[in-house]
Amino acid sequence: MFPNHFDALGRRCYYKKMRIQRPLTIGVLSDTHLPYRMAALPAGVFNAFAGVDLILHAGDVDEIDCAAALGEIAPLHAVRGNIHVGDRSFGGRNLPATVQLTMAGRKIVVVHGHRPGLGGLAMKGPDLVWSRFVRGANHRLNFDIARRLGRRFPAADVIVFGHTHAPFSVKMGKTLFFNPGAVAFTRGRMSSAGLLRIFPREITTEIIWLAP
Repeated sequence: MFPNHFDALGRRCYYKKMRIQRPLTIGVLSDTHLPYRMAALPAGVFNAFAGVDLILHAGDVDEIDCAAALGEIAPLHAVRGNIHVGDRSFGGRNLPATVQLTMAGRKIVVVHGHRPGLGGLAMKGPDLVWSRFVRGANHRLNFDIARRLGRRFPAADVIVFGHTHAPFSVKMGKTLFFNPGAVAFTRGRMSSAGLLRIFPREITTEIIWLAP
């Protein structure tokens, strides 16, 4: 059974009819900040996601309708992100905070990764400064988020998150943690998206670097 029968665009999904005769391929992206930081998704995202079975957006898509073209490729699931005062954005307030799916027998959780509430908002400034000026800080932030989410979702096989704008793929215990990085421009880093492939006996990830 699949608990999410509707995608982020309100369309019914029929996952129960799928018969996995090959690896299940999932397109993963995050932090597009549509439409405030980019007017449209770059062509590289559509090229990378051609033929995928499912697309997951791990938060900070401010207006989900701006990503509607992804839904023409495959069912699209998205979660909301955090507040951005400068953009006057709530990160997609009408989207769910968490999406949980069971695909090809694997439990997948999608969440943005930020700390919710006023505490998370208060920590955003120090985290931003730390990540910009301290070498390796984003990798440590990714680890901190992964450990926190692992405690929150101990039964998950895969946890997809974003927020740090830095790619990350690490397995801890039984759970694979995957952050595809950010599609929107981030100073000092290339834009990126990712692919998640579910085989009968393993799960692999791939970072797709997007041309400027």
